[in-house]
Amino acid sequence: MQSLSSKENYFIGLALSNSSSYDSSICVLDRNSKIVLIDKFYFAQDIDYFFENSHYISQSAICASVPYDNKLLEGKWRIHSKNYKALGDYFKINRNDWTNRISKRCCDTFKKLKEKNIKIIRADINQLRQSYNICSHYLSRTSIDCKNLQTSLKLKYGFDEMPDNMLPASALEAIICAMFAMDYINGAKTHELFQIDEIPVLARDMNN
Repeated sequence: MQSLSSKENYFIGLALSNSSSYDSSICVLDRNSKIVLIDKFYFAQDIDYFFENSHYISQSAICASVPYDNKLLEGKWRIHSKNYKALGDYFKINRNDWTNRISKRCCDTFKKLKEKNIKIIRADINQLRQSYNICSHYLSRTSIDCKNLQTSLKLKYGFDEMPDNMLPASALEAIICAMFAMDYINGAKTHELFQIDEIPVLARDMNN
C-alpha cells in the first residue's frame, strides 16, 4: 500500500503504441491497488486531452511505456544495416532517422507533465513483465499470451475487479505500468537505462 506521507493518491500507467494505427491504453490505480479506470485511445491528441483534463493527474505518479519505432521494419533499413555490406559515400547512415529505435510519440505531452512537477517515468514493458514474473512462453500479444497475462494479474496481484472477458493487450500492459508507478513511489529498487527528453527510462530490479 502507498505510503501516507506522499501526495500521490493515484498511479497511472500508459501503454503507448508507436502510431495511431494501434491502440494505446491508460490504467488508473488508487492507493489500494484497485483499478479506478481503464480506457483505450488511438490518437495522440486524445492522450494529451486526457492528461490535460483528468482530475486524477494532479495527485498522480505516471509511468509510460516506451514504444519502438516501426521504421526499423522498412526493407531499406534491413539491407543497409547488414554488417557485411560496405557503405559508400552516397549512403547517409541516418537518413530519415533509420537508426532511430525509439519512437518520440507523445514526448511533448510528457514534457508538459514534467513542467507541472508531476512525477513521470518511462519503462520497457518487456522488462517489467520479467521483473514481475508474469512472462509467458507464448508469442507476445497473441490471444493465449493475453489470457495468460490477465490470469496472472488476477491471481498473483489480486486484480479481481478485472472482467471475465479478455481485455486488450494494451490495457493489460497499462496495468503493469501503473503497478510500476506505484512501486517506484514506494521506493522499489530501480536503475536508469537511458533518458528520453530528460525523462528517465527505468528498469525494475528483479529482486524486488
